[in-house]
Formats: sequence, C-alpha cells, structure tokens
Amino acid sequence: MQQLHATATKNSSRKELHSALGIVLGISALLSSADVFACAACGDTLSKDWESQGISSKPGFTADVSYDYLNQNRQRYGTSAASPALINSQLAAGEEVEDYTRTQTVTASLIYNEDTWGVGVMLPYVMRSHGTFGATAPLGSSYSTSSDAGIGDVRVVGRYTGFSDERSSGIIAGIKLPTGSTSKNFDSGTAAGTPLDAALQIGTGSTDIILGGYTTGSIDTYGWFLQGTVQHAVATKQALGNQDYRPGDAYLLNTGIRYAGFGAKISPMLQLNVIRRQADTGTPVTVPIDPVTGVPVTGGTLAYLAPGVSVRVGGGASVYGFVQIPIYQNVNSLQLTPGYTLTAGVRQSF
Repeated sequence: MQQLHATATKNSSRKELHSALGIVLGISALLSSADVFACAACGDTLSKDWESQGISSKPGFTADVSYDYLNQNRQRYGTSAASPALINSQLAAGEEVEDYTRTQTVTASLIYNEDTWGVGVMLPYVMRSHGTFGATAPLGSSYSTSSDAGIGDVRVVGRYTGFSDERSSGIIAGIKLPTGSTSKNFDSGTAAGTPLDAALQIGTGSTDIILGGYTTGSIDTYGWFLQGTVQHAVATKQALGNQDYRPGDAYLLNTGIRYAGFGAKISPMLQLNVIRRQADTGTPVTVPIDPVTGVPVTGGTLAYLAPGVSVRVGGGASVYGFVQIPIYQNVNSLQLTPGYTLTAGVRQSF
C-alpha cells in the first residue's frame, strides 16, 4: 500500500509540474520575443518566465521587473571576427563602420492567469547609446555618437493551454505596438542633428504580431521545455523624414532544462536560445546596403547558451539571473555583436 501511495504521489507531482510549466511557458515564449530590433544581435531572446515555474501558475496576478544589459562592441563579418584589413576594405568601399551600441532595458510586466489562459502586458524602458566611425577614411575621422532613453514598444500577449488535462502544451499570440520613439538624431560628431539609423531607434515604428507554441515535460528531478515563436510586422508608420522602414521577421527557438534536486527554493537552469532575423526592408537610407556584396547590413542567425538560477525568497516572491554566452554568430555583412548579455529580475505573485 505504501508503495502504491508513493507511486501515485510521484505521478501527481509530475502532473502538477507539467501544469505549472505549461502555464508559465505560455507567457515566457512571448517574453522571449521582447524588444526585437533590426540587427541580428539585438533583442531579448531569453525565456525569462521559466525560472518561476509554480508561481506564475497560480490564478491571479504576477508582477515582474527585469533588467537586461546588451553591449554590442565586437565587429563581425559573417561567422568570423572582422579583421582590421576587412574593416578597412569595407570602409574604403563606402560602408559605415560602427563602434558600439550599448542597450539597457528595464521591463515592467503584469500578468494575469486563469487555469487554461493568461494575458500579460510588458512595458519596457530603453536606454541606448551608440557610436559610429562613419563611412569616411581614415577610420574615426567622421565619428558620431547618440544617447537616448524612453518608453519602448509595448507588448500585449496571451496564451491558451487547455488542449489536454496535463496542460503541457499550448499556443500563444500577441501584439507589439509602435509606442517607442523613432525620431532620435545624432547628438555629436559629424552627423550631429541628422536622423539616427532606424535600426537604432528606441522603437521600430511597426505593429507586429507574435505567434508561437510550446511543450514541456519532466524526468525525475529535471524539467524541460521547447518553444518557438515568430514575430512579423503587419503595419509600419513613416518616420525619419517620411522614409519607410520594416523590421525583418524574427524566428526564435528556445529550449532548456531545470534542476529541482535542491528543493523549491533554489532552481539552477540552462537554456539554449536561437534567433534567426531576416533582413530589414526599406529605403537605402533606412536599411544600409553592403557596397561590396549588395546585401542589407541587417539580419543573421545567433545562438546562445544561458545558465541561470532562480531563488524564491518567500511570500510569493523570487529573484533570478541569467548570463547569455554566444556559441554561434552568423551575421549579414559587417555588424556588431555582443560578447555576452546579462539579465536579472524580481517577481511577485498575488
């Protein structure tokens, strides 16, 4: 009888884990599509919500505040680091050579859950600084900088996970609104007073739809998930002197494992995040073209390994942190990529 009771308890626990994972990942798949910008390396590809499995599954409200740090300061051409000779050749051909783009984002999220559905609103505050060497030789002779901060593009997303009793799989759908600024100019240097590149504005100026799905499971003390999303601009607004700009489609594939052997308080995790960004479209001014190859200087494929940990501090609250380490980077033409990204946050359920 004791053995039967233990088996039943174990099976019940696994079902509860499936249910918790399903509900949490329904929102996390959407959060992973947050702040998608024009370059392949920009944007947040991390599934932030998975660290709190079991908390967000409770009916009611969950509030989250997260901080993301992204410093793009490494020149890359295709799959390799760009050599000084290559950079000089691109400059001689007339291509702009960027120095760095540093982005810090504080995102406030409010999520409401019921048994089989949920909806969340994400409000980002973006702080971005940028420096570029320009397109004039010698390198640095036309250096310009910009710095801007403000509300980014707001997202409203929902999920449904009522396809089975286990609720281990579901679908998600959402919309990104063009609430971020698209009118920033360079602050200093030879380009001072001229419009900042569309890909570097706080907002994309587009209304995007987000669609995706996910599935989850567990094996003994390990939980796992697999999710995919696509973000597509369905409408754009004219900006930057009535020039047209449309960000390329973004395809994200995320998977990860969570270890529960330390109990409910501390949860180590590991994610694999892959993003494929198609090239942006628009006028030549808003979408720079490689003068040598003729391809847009946007888009590419990147993959990250992201170890992290979540710690529950009691009362429905938890703190979490991740570091994303690039393991594969393949960008169109000459682009800036990061050496790492950082994410930290705090969450409270009500």
